[in-house]
Amino acid sequence: MRMLGHEVLFVCGTDENASSIVLEAMKKGMTPQQLCDMFYPIQRDTFAKLGISFDIFSRTSKKIHYDTVYEFYSKLWEKGYIYKKRIKQWYCPKDEKVLPDRFVKGTCPICGAPDQYGEACEVCASWYEAIELIDPICTLCGGKPVVIEKDHYFLKLSALTQEVLNYVKPKKFWRKSTYNKTISWLEKEGLKDKDITRDYDWGPPAPFPGAEGQVLYNWVENLLGYISATKDWSIQVGQPDAWKKFWLDPETRLYCFIGKDNLFFHTILFPAILIAHGDYILPYNVVVNEFVNLEGQKLSTSRGWVIWLHEMLEDYDPDLIRYYAAIIAPETKDSDFRWKDFQAKINNELVATLGNFIHRVLLFVYTKFGGIVPEPGVLELQDKELLENIERLAAMFKNRVENCRFKSGLKIILELAQLGNKYLNDMEPWAVMENAPRATYIAMQVVKTLCILMVPYLPFTAHKLMNILNLNLTPETTRWEEFRIPIKPQHKINKPEPLFRKVTDEEISKHMAKLNLT
Repeated sequence: MRMLGHEVLFVCGTDENASSIVLEAMKKGMTPQQLCDMFYPIQRDTFAKLGISFDIFSRTSKKIHYDTVYEFYSKLWEKGYIYKKRIKQWYCPKDEKVLPDRFVKGTCPICGAPDQYGEACEVCASWYEAIELIDPICTLCGGKPVVIEKDHYFLKLSALTQEVLNYVKPKKFWRKSTYNKTISWLEKEGLKDKDITRDYDWGPPAPFPGAEGQVLYNWVENLLGYISATKDWSIQVGQPDAWKKFWLDPETRLYCFIGKDNLFFHTILFPAILIAHGDYILPYNVVVNEFVNLEGQKLSTSRGWVIWLHEMLEDYDPDLIRYYAAIIAPETKDSDFRWKDFQAKINNELVATLGNFIHRVLLFVYTKFGGIVPEPGVLELQDKELLENIERLAAMFKNRVENCRFKSGLKIILELAQLGNKYLNDMEPWAVMENAPRATYIAMQVVKTLCILMVPYLPFTAHKLMNILNLNLTPETTRWEEFRIPIKPQHKINKPEPLFRKVTDEEISKHMAKLNLT
C-alpha cells in the first residue's frame, strides 16, 4: 500500500492486561508490569530485525491507552450500553481468589473439549462465561472452586446484533470461512450480553459508578489498543490530532490481521463496541489466518514445543524466515512448520529458482559485458512475449496482494523467475553470441521487476539487489510503477554476489534435536 502511494499507518503493540499476564507474573514472583517490561523490548526488537515496518509498536499498559479506554466506556455508560447485574462466579477457597478467564480451566460447555480456559474455547472458538465451564479447576492450585455472587457490569451486546449483522453482510470479499462463521454466529446465535468487569487490579479501571476495585475484561479494552496506539504515534510525531484523520475519516480503510482464535473479537465484538460508541470507523477487512503447527503438533511454550523467533534470527537472515512464513501461511487451513520443509523450500525455491536466476543474469552481465547493460538491438517475438509476461504477472501480483492473498502473490515472484530461467535456457546467450546482447538486456528487465516485487516480501534482499543493480532506490522509497521503468543500455551494475545461502543438513539436524526429533 505504501508502494502504491497510499498514506499508510501500520500500528501494533503488546496486549499487556490479560489475566494470563497476571498468572504468569504470579508464577515468576514478579509484578505484571515487571513481566511486561521484560518482554516488550524483546518483541519490539524482534519485529524490527524481521523488517516489520510498524509506524508504532505501542503497549496497552500506557497511560494513553488507559485514558482512551476510560473515555470510550464512559460514553458507552452514558448511552445506556452498560448495566450492573449480580452474577455467580468461581472462587478458590485455598488461594482466596475470584477465578475469571485464565484463572480457571474446565470442559467447554459448547463442544465438550477438555482443558479449556474460562473465557473462550480454543477448539470450537466459542465465547462463554467462566461460570459455564464444566468440571472447573483453579489453574493456580488445581483445586475445585466454589460459587460466590458479586456485582459485575455487563455490555448490552444483545441490542447490537442487527447493526453488526448489517455491517457484516456486505463483506463478501472477506475470506470465505471468516465471512461464513461470522454470519452464522450472528444469525443463529445472536449476541448475548457480556460481563466486562473483573476482580483483580491489573488493567484499565472500570469507569462505572460503584465499580471501584474492578478492571475491564481484557478483550473489551485491548481492541481499543489500535486506537490508543494511533494516538501514541500522533504524540510521538508531534501531531497530537493526527490520529483523527485515520479513525474519524470514513474514507479510511481499516485492515485487521489476526488468527482464527480471535475471529469473534474482531469481526463481531470490535464492530459492536465501535457502533455503540458511534464516532469511529469500522474495520474494512478482517484478514483471518488459521493456525501454524510445529512438526504436526500444536505449539506449546510450556512443553518447549516452540521455535523462538529471536533465536531463529541468530541463525538465519530475516528474509529466509519471511519467505517461509509467507509460503506456508495458513490462509485457508492450518499449516505446519517443519524444519526439513523449511530447508527444502529455501534451497529449492528461494535459492535454486529465484536466487539462481538473478545471480546468473548479473554474473553474465558482469563477466561478459564488463558490468554494462548491452544494447539489445531489434527485439524479436520471444523477447516481446517475456516483456508482456512481466506486465501480466505484475498486474496479477498487485491484485493478489491488495486482496490479501499473500501466499499467491509470493508464488508469482517464483513464476516470473522460472519464466526468466526458461527464456535464458532457450536463448543460450553464453553459446549463441548473436543472442547475447538482446537476451541479457531482456533478462535484466526481469531482474529489475523481481527486485521491485520482492520489496513487500523480502525487503533486505531487495535492498541488496538495488545496490548491486546500482539503482538509486531503497525499499522504503520504492513506488509500484518503478517496475515499468526499464534498466537502460549502458547502465553499469556493481559486482554481483549470491543473494541467499543454502540451509545445510547439519543445521536442520541441530534444530530437530532441540525438539527431540531424529
